Amino acid sequence: MGSFGRKVGTACGLTLLLAACGAAARPDNSAIVADFRDHRSNVEVTAEGTVARLLTDQTSSTGTHERFIVKLSSGDITVEIEHNVSIGARVPVAEGDHLTIHGEYVWNAQGGLIHFTHHDPQGTHEGGYIEDNGKTYD
Repeated sequence: MGSFGRKVGTACGLTLLLAACGAAARPDNSAIVADFRDHRSNVEVTAEGTVARLLTDQTSSTGTHERFIVKLSSGDITVEIEHNVSIGARVPVAEGDHLTIHGEYVWNAQGGLIHFTHHDPQGTHEGGYIEDNGKTYD
């Protein structure tokens, strides 16, 4: 391949990479099912599911967390969502709401949990979000 061909290939690759950076992650519940099966933690995931149960807030050294259980759209798994409302806005979820959640998956025997569902003011972690009723909370 000549110099021109390499330049065109590099330009095309860069364009695709930049386009992907601006796109929201697509839900992949099958990856979460595999993470649960293989006991993997600290994995960035994007989930899609329905709010099955609301839990009480929990306060820790990192802030107050809004908590709820989501039944994934595929697979037979529920995950706990822990959304830090000391950093991000509270999400007005209700049982039955269909959500898209992006954050960090942590394995546990109950199905796991997803946290870091908000922006990271420290800039040390990939930002997450929760989409509910057409609105994004991060």
